[in-house]
Amino acid sequence: MDVVRPIDTKGALKSLSLVLGSEFRVENYEIEAGEDASWQLGNGGDVPGVDFDTTSSGAPKNPGSQVFPGFQPDNEINRFRNSISAYAGFESQITDQFLIDVGGRYENYSDFGSRVSGKLATRVELHEDFAFRGAVSTGFRAPSLHQIWFNNVSIQFVIDPATGELEPSRVLTGNNRSAVTKAFGIPDLEEETSVNISAGFTATPIPNLSITADFYRITIDDRIVLSSRFTDGDPTVAAILAPFSRQGVGAAQFFTNAVDTRTTGVDVVVAYRTQLGDGRLTLTGSANITDTEVEKVKVPSSLLTGFEETIFNREEKNRLEDALPRQKGTVSARYDIDRFSVTGRANYYGKVEYKPTNLLNDETFDAKTLVDLELSYELIRGLRLAVGGINIFNTFPDEHGTSEERAALGLNSNRSDGRFVYSRRVTQFGMNGGFYYTRVSLDL
Repeated sequence: MDVVRPIDTKGALKSLSLVLGSEFRVENYEIEAGEDASWQLGNGGDVPGVDFDTTSSGAPKNPGSQVFPGFQPDNEINRFRNSISAYAGFESQITDQFLIDVGGRYENYSDFGSRVSGKLATRVELHEDFAFRGAVSTGFRAPSLHQIWFNNVSIQFVIDPATGELEPSRVLTGNNRSAVTKAFGIPDLEEETSVNISAGFTATPIPNLSITADFYRITIDDRIVLSSRFTDGDPTVAAILAPFSRQGVGAAQFFTNAVDTRTTGVDVVVAYRTQLGDGRLTLTGSANITDTEVEKVKVPSSLLTGFEETIFNREEKNRLEDALPRQKGTVSARYDIDRFSVTGRANYYGKVEYKPTNLLNDETFDAKTLVDLELSYELIRGLRLAVGGINIFNTFPDEHGTSEERAALGLNSNRSDGRFVYSRRVTQFGMNGGFYYTRVSLDL
């Protein structure tokens, strides 16, 4: 329910509105067991002289399907919770040039607790073509149900400390309230809290040209992330994971409030429209520069002794700080004339870095630019035919260095016997190459 009511200030303010609202939400998270063959050993039958429980070398087979064994009856979960919230605020146009907005919100979760957050925002118009804007707010996010209750066994590729090569390993993700999670000393999940600050401007320096720029700084305390993997190479870990040996589990990881982070960045958007011949040209450019830094790694006091470096290691830190491009940009042009339209777009993705636990596996993947193009024609009123392509030049991310190339530099290969040509640990852009299409659309 949302309510907005104007308040008569008898001319003291240009305008003032009271804003009220409330929300009630019910959430449900459920895991059901998959079909038996997806998680059982799956004997192939009774064949004389054939042992379906072991490989040809005599080693026990891993149960279930690859690479994600199905959910087992032990994984089944069905949890509900509800939350109720209320907020109130005032929005006032103090003068024609000055706006201020202030508000607060209260939330209460049936399984978690309550929290109050607030916001203050303003906009100051210095000229009809130029205005400043800014905001400061606090945030709160309760752990999601899946972060609390998700549990499964999956195959992940981890670096073998002896060889430096990536090897498959079955990893248990324990739910936050399970006995195995508590055995590792992982405490109950707490809420994430944040402080958000932004400031920027909008400008129209000449007709048909608009510019916006915004700076932001977001700090998140007690951020919920997946921990690093605790492996059974340690006897203490092996003893805790012993009940899962039948599933071939050799490591475990957990959701935990492991880090405090700070993200700073700037967004800039420029748009220009003009008549060109008998048609209309629209040019748009946008750029984003973002930097995320892990300010603090939080080691629970209850954590198993000797595993302080395991809770959030170098590779997990890399996922937050360097595995996404810190610079992204787009330049596009669209030309419309009569029934014909053409749109071209160039998308720039900055470099990304892979920094696993072993420094000899470090790699940097260079920046790339992808180009999109679309041509369209309105056949009859409301009916349009388009042909185009996304990443029309079929650009791919940099490949992992080959074993020979890396060895010549005294480094380890991340290809894992050819399993990974492209990195599965960093996300620069897709690795599916070009996508080409025809489309018919009808606007009624």
